[in-house]
Order: sequence, then C-alpha cells, then structure tokens
Amino acid sequence: METKDLSRAYKELLAAAEAITDVGPLAEADRAQTDWLLAHIALSDRALADAARQVLAGQEGRIDNASAMSKTEIARVISATTHAERIDMVRRNARELIDVLERTPDSAATASVRARLVDRAGEVVFDCDLAWGAVVRMRAVEHIPGHAATLASFLGPCTDQA
Repeated sequence: METKDLSRAYKELLAAAEAITDVGPLAEADRAQTDWLLAHIALSDRALADAARQVLAGQEGRIDNASAMSKTEIARVISATTHAERIDMVRRNARELIDVLERTPDSAATASVRARLVDRAGEVVFDCDLAWGAVVRMRAVEHIPGHAATLASFLGPCTDQA
C-alpha cells in the first residue's frame, strides 16, 4: 500500500513533538496534553499495526482503540517514560505500522476491518466496518496531521519546526 502521505504526516508530527522539550516554556495544560497525545498515538499505532498484520495475513482486521484512550494505560506510559522516550515510542510504532503497510498489496485497501472506537470516557462512539484503505487514509490526512497541528500550536506562531 502507498505510505507516502502517512510517512509525511508522521514526519511533521515528530518534528512538532521534538520542538517541544522537557525544559521549554510550555503551559502545564499544554505539557499534559502533549504527554497525553504522544502516549495516545504510540498506543493507537500498536493497535493499527496489529490490524495491518491481520489484513496482510488475509484475516479479518479488527481495530479497538480502548487501550489508546484508557486513562490508566496512558498514565502508565506517561509515568514510565520521558518526553524524548515517548517521541521514540511514537517513531518506532509508526515505523512498524508503515513497514507492514508497505508489504501490504494495494488490493488489501478494500478489505473490511471492524473498528470499535471509544472516547476519553471509554464510551463507544463508533462500532462499524470500514475499508482498510479508508482507515489508513484517515490516519494520514486527518488523525496524525490534526495531532501535529495541536502540538505545533503549543509552540507559538514564531517557532520554526521544519
């Protein structure tokens, strides 16, 4: 499958995350949101990589973001890692996802995956089948760029993240 857009989205996300440092002047709420976003992305990429392996193997793909939205799981990741380690976790998990997608034939884009998505309160907000290609496209053009924009907004308008 084509991964150019997804790779670019992660590159921009990682650049924004790396521009935020442990010692930089960041409001406490922005720092907490940064920590949450990085843990959330790393955990959701694990779930997506699992689904990607299922699709690649010709199995029914399943996505469940419960662990990536779990207050307990996110708090565990945050308490066990530094900002730099969370960035590395995102980088590794994104690379794993992209590696599996690059081995996946384009024809798998039409494969149906069951997506069960919950919000921060753990309430189910979506439980339906989606085309695998649509999931990857949403990740590349909406989800990761949206998180990158949030991180970039914490840096202020005069910060160069490129």
